[in-house]
Amino acid sequence: MANDAAPVKFLRGINVLDISEGVAGPFCAKLLADMGADVIKVERPGSGDLMRHEGPFLNELSDLEMSPSFFFFNTGKRSIELDMYKEESKSTLHKLIQKFDVIISSDTDSTLSEHDLGFEFLRTINPKVILTTVTGFGSFGPRSHYQSSHLISCAVGGWAQLCGTPDREPLQAGARVTETLTGAYAAVATLLAVQGRNNHGNGEHVDVSAQQSVLAGAQMPTLFYEYQGLLPERYSSVGSGAGGAFMLPTNDGYIGLNALTAPQWVMLCDFLGRRDIAENPYYDGVSWRNPDHRIEEIRAIFQEALKDRTAEELFHEAAAWRVPFGLVPTLSDLFELPPHKERGFFTELVHPTAGPVAIPGVPFKTTAGEFEIRRPPLLGEHTDEILEEIAGTSGDVAAAASLKDVNDLPLSGLRVVDLSMFFAGPVGAQILADAGAEVIKVESVQRIDGWRGAGGESDSELPSWESSPYFNWVNRSKKDITLNLTDPRGQDILKELVRHADVVIENYTPRVMANFGLTYDVLKSIKPDLIMLSLSGFGAGNSWSDYTAFGMSTEQFSGLSHLTGYADDAPLFTGMTGGDLYSGLIGAWSLLSALNHRNLTGEGQHIDLSQIEACNLYLGDLMATWSLSEIDPGRMGNSRFSEIPQGIYPCANNRWIAISCATENQWDILMAELGVVDWKVSTVHDQIAAWTASKNHVELMDYLQALGIPAGAVMNGPELLADKHLMDTGAFILQDRPILGEKHYPGQPYHFKLAETVGNMRAPFLGEHTEEILLNLAGIAPELLKELYEDDVIGTIPIAAR
Repeated sequence: MANDAAPVKFLRGINVLDISEGVAGPFCAKLLADMGADVIKVERPGSGDLMRHEGPFLNELSDLEMSPSFFFFNTGKRSIELDMYKEESKSTLHKLIQKFDVIISSDTDSTLSEHDLGFEFLRTINPKVILTTVTGFGSFGPRSHYQSSHLISCAVGGWAQLCGTPDREPLQAGARVTETLTGAYAAVATLLAVQGRNNHGNGEHVDVSAQQSVLAGAQMPTLFYEYQGLLPERYSSVGSGAGGAFMLPTNDGYIGLNALTAPQWVMLCDFLGRRDIAENPYYDGVSWRNPDHRIEEIRAIFQEALKDRTAEELFHEAAAWRVPFGLVPTLSDLFELPPHKERGFFTELVHPTAGPVAIPGVPFKTTAGEFEIRRPPLLGEHTDEILEEIAGTSGDVAAAASLKDVNDLPLSGLRVVDLSMFFAGPVGAQILADAGAEVIKVESVQRIDGWRGAGGESDSELPSWESSPYFNWVNRSKKDITLNLTDPRGQDILKELVRHADVVIENYTPRVMANFGLTYDVLKSIKPDLIMLSLSGFGAGNSWSDYTAFGMSTEQFSGLSHLTGYADDAPLFTGMTGGDLYSGLIGAWSLLSALNHRNLTGEGQHIDLSQIEACNLYLGDLMATWSLSEIDPGRMGNSRFSEIPQGIYPCANNRWIAISCATENQWDILMAELGVVDWKVSTVHDQIAAWTASKNHVELMDYLQALGIPAGAVMNGPELLADKHLMDTGAFILQDRPILGEKHYPGQPYHFKLAETVGNMRAPFLGEHTEEILLNLAGIAPELLKELYEDDVIGTIPIAAR
């Protein structure tokens, strides 16, 4: 696109009222603003959003316009000063509601209803309004009123149970990634509701839970227990992989050694000159699921091999072997990563008070044009112009007859061809499938989805490739066909499917689709309005484009690993599935935004998403902090930027509880419970631990929350599966798979009041729908099927298993 061309706005014409505070709601609104929506942020007169008071500030000088967190989470918005809960403000607020398409709140629907802002009342003012509520535990269920924080979400969502080392307390993930993750889910769910309204014309209440958002990323505790009866503990010093994955020191920093599959494990050992480890029966069965003393022996051996090497030379050499090593950059390092610089990922915004500030930009390129990210607003900067815009709006109550009680599924009628494998691409496609899209997953008998071989039941009568908890979770609601895309016949069939599709998703390195002869230009010539999403590790068009990446390495490259760990120790894995979920969710955000653009223009496009860019977006507030003040918090354990301590403390039966006071009043109540008058940072954690040590962690959570103290039990798999709040709010989806039987899988962490997501069709068997799709959609003659089977263009049994 020419430099002087107007920026593209995928969400132009969509008006958003952001009445939220904290992180998740504002991040949701920011993602909509960055795609071109007109977002108005409502702030308290005089003092503004609470985040404006959040440091760290440059030279410790507090200023309402200098908060790096506010800067990042509020780009592209306009600001109006308005006390929403005062009687004299109601007329103005009602006029805004009548004019706006979407309202984003960080309060539950019941809390909003106390102020005449609940969904049912909003519908009387604007029947087409979409209300998105983003809270710690959702708007419904027995714990909907509980207070939350990043630390608490890590605890109650299953991450803390996996993060850390077995000999120490559980840990929160670095940055505030649970809150940004929740915000990204909220943006996706809001766009689903927008797409649904485009189809049926009705409003919607979208309710998003931080606990369930974290649960979606920490499927391991629940799925391990469902499938194998295992209780995975903290293995974050090991990571997830076929034989183990490690972050180890080199002579100039840390490097991530990531072996996700058995062949990668052998290549990793070969690369380090230790094929003997891969071939030694003594190490058989060693993996992140069984991190016994042998893992530590392997760590020591690998450490010796790395000690005299630099991280960067190891990374590039391993890339030539197709082994996905990962650098572990600091915040300052991230600004200098070659792919980020070559793709122009970071954008510098000039603020009237803060000056130039560099932050993560849009993590994808598109053939539709370039985006413009605008600086955040000054407090009340747009009050007068907004009031003038709504001056002619009545704010009157709408006719009740226009209201509807049931909506169609948001993406009914949309068809998606899903070429992606493992997690990042499939989770994006799953979001579309759960919302009603027909998703056709394409594998081949030559190369099945790699997640079909991960973590299945060893004693199952099903073949191993049909009993993987991860594949079965992330591929529900999809159909499955097999096509050998190296065969011209397979390519031709794929092209015919594309002719009838709206979206194609793939997560190969850029060279692969070119090798298949299935580039965007080729597919566009068949279906001009096609939207194609490519999610490669490093994005296209840079010097690292053809390097292999997996979830663990993208988590390392994001900066999150650098920020996760004990303050006195090495970087750790967060304990979940690495960067894949973050990338897939951002991929869904980009796709849904592109669909809105196609609704407006009729234009398709190619989205070139970089997974390491997508993952870095989740800690953009810390990137802004570095840009403004060159402060890198590093690994903070369970601490945060606050004078009020927080932590995870031992309870009875080797269980744990997170306590995270947000205000001095909450802290005073806690100290009173402990009987502590004068507390000191050096001793108070021990005092809290002594008080919690004999108590049941769940009962203590409920007790503290009743006192108004934010707290969360550190939950494991069976506790999550049996949790009444999660059960009552439909957090799990029950699916019956032949032979395996019924299993519970985490559902989407958002719920539509008027149109629930589908999410009830079990994951497909390999090639289960091949004949149906080829005959009915691709138009293949029945007599050709036998030839295609015989030549392994299609099939139901992997060649490697014959």
